[in-house]
Amino acid sequence: MRIAILLVTALVAWRAGALRAATIRGVVVEDATGHPLARALIVAHPVAGATAEMRSVRSDSNGRFELAGLPPGAYLLLASRRGFAPVPYGQKQGKGSGVPLEVGENSEASVEIRLPRYGAISGAVLDENDVGLPDCEVVAYRDSHPPTPAAHATTDDRGRYRIWGLEPGTYLVRTAGLQYEDGDYLPTFSRQTARVAEAIPADVALDRETGNVDIRPFPGRFVTVTGYAWPMAAVTLLADFGSQTVSADANGNFRFPPVPPGPYELSARAQAGRPRQNLAAWQAISVDRNAAYYQLRLAPLPQLQVRLEDPQGQAIDAPSVQILIRRKDLSGAGPSETFRPPQLLPPGRYELALAPSPSWYAAGFNGRARAEGWNEFELTASAEVKFILSPHPARIHGIVQDRGKPAAGVPVYLEADGIEPRMIRTDSAGQYEFYGLAPGSYRLLATFEARGTAGSRTIELTEGQDQTADLDLAVSQ
Repeated sequence: MRIAILLVTALVAWRAGALRAATIRGVVVEDATGHPLARALIVAHPVAGATAEMRSVRSDSNGRFELAGLPPGAYLLLASRRGFAPVPYGQKQGKGSGVPLEVGENSEASVEIRLPRYGAISGAVLDENDVGLPDCEVVAYRDSHPPTPAAHATTDDRGRYRIWGLEPGTYLVRTAGLQYEDGDYLPTFSRQTARVAEAIPADVALDRETGNVDIRPFPGRFVTVTGYAWPMAAVTLLADFGSQTVSADANGNFRFPPVPPGPYELSARAQAGRPRQNLAAWQAISVDRNAAYYQLRLAPLPQLQVRLEDPQGQAIDAPSVQILIRRKDLSGAGPSETFRPPQLLPPGRYELALAPSPSWYAAGFNGRARAEGWNEFELTASAEVKFILSPHPARIHGIVQDRGKPAAGVPVYLEADGIEPRMIRTDSAGQYEFYGLAPGSYRLLATFEARGTAGSRTIELTEGQDQTADLDLAVSQ
């Protein structure tokens, strides 16, 4: 009898939950043509503060999908498929962030999500007589300071190239250098310049191909990079457009195929399986028009230690502090990970940063007064670097309102000169919070649209200040 009562109670609870559950149905189509997109991934993220869990599903052969049994609340939908730019539901004209979709008890919502293809740049690499040059590597760089590689392509038999998979923005296009039996061509930006400042930028938009970005590279002479690495090692020559690796011979000599003049990084690592294989070397080099010969003496991997001090120079034991580290080379910054001191690392260039903390902010790094962003350094031997941490971080918090009502799931951007922008979304009550801030001037913007939307608010923070800053949802006029 008791078992029967329990079963009935469970069935009633299940039916009550099913009656309260919501369903989101929809279709994913190609933006340019309206054709259904099969196998697109749709992910539903509940807005912070909700009790629901993330759910995902793939569209069927007709592009349709269904997310059933959802607890009532606000969800952020993101659709993606290989070859297309991921799109959040509610995004306007390929810019900005998605808008939360509200579903109530026992309700159904129907949506359409249109996926655009990434942008592309196309053109030709031509010689001095406007004849196409085949098999030439072409690199698209984000127009930043310094430019960072984004994607690349190789010219076909007629010298044509097409670089795809580009996010919206401005790019600089350059050849990576080309060597033929009858002569060499040096790395050259469109339209025929070796200087970044003189390069002609190409604007890229989603679902659009920016064409006729032609390049006429300068004839020149490649240089052979040779050297000595001991003990025997695998040696890598890295440029901003790629890398190549060779093995040193039994005498420690190595030789790379000819390369165009320019900046490079040369690194060596003792070959796996050999005694004392945790040996490495690294050197930043500049290859000019003369033959280049370099000696690399491999040494044990350097150990990096991070010392934490307060502004009075006293050591701090702060196990809750998270230090982030990432490798940085000519091709840009790599992914970040948590630094766990002491740590053995291959020699090279690195960046360290303090993860946002409610208890501390980075007031200095190795003698520098400002340290709240990424801090670059070279590691060639075992070393100790030092963060100065202040126990008085500032904090900004508030509510984002849309026509007088709290707005859930709104992206709030925090920007300041010299640091990477931070973004969080408001919770289900429209609240946001940024903590671990250094004193200074900050710009706040709450918007579903692009970050450049007008309506930002400037906040001046002093050390340890707890600042309330309620924001209105910014929309373009």
